[in-house]
Amino acid sequence: MKALIAYGTRYGSTTDIANKMGEILTEEGIDVKIVNLAEEKIDDVSNYDLIIIGSSIKIGSWTKKSLEFLERFESDLSKKKTAFFVSCLDANDPKKCKEARENYLEKVAKKYPSIRPYKLGLFGGVIDMKKYGFGTKLMVKALSKNLEKQGIDINKSNDFRNWEEIQNWTREVLI
Repeated sequence: MKALIAYGTRYGSTTDIANKMGEILTEEGIDVKIVNLAEEKIDDVSNYDLIIIGSSIKIGSWTKKSLEFLERFESDLSKKKTAFFVSCLDANDPKKCKEARENYLEKVAKKYPSIRPYKLGLFGGVIDMKKYGFGTKLMVKALSKNLEKQGIDINKSNDFRNWEEIQNWTREVLI
């Protein structure tokens, strides 16, 4: 079996998730190609049996390159086993998880109805003010009161990715 993990990232958190997925699939005997869509163009997906498409979420949106990938290959992906995942901070807040799943996964899946992803994965992200530009820093600071209520110090790097959940989800994609 051959698998493609194609993703978009803004600050690297999604790259780490895609790489972890690749490690797990490789351990399961799958031939895996991992592609950061901002760095490499994909011309053909016909050789892959499984395609996992992912994106980070910023201001409620997938990365441009991830959405372009879905648009470009919608017809091809409709004939493949596919899965979608996103990395976002809303996944960390139990009050926002359902809404995040609907907005960032289910709505995107409905936008490309012929694809019909087999699995949808909602994973936490990372807050690291050192990596952000001015606009993102302002946005995070605007949210900081809510984060502070959760005991989160935005001046420190905070990793909210649940690696066990990512590992389990990746193995479930193979079932």
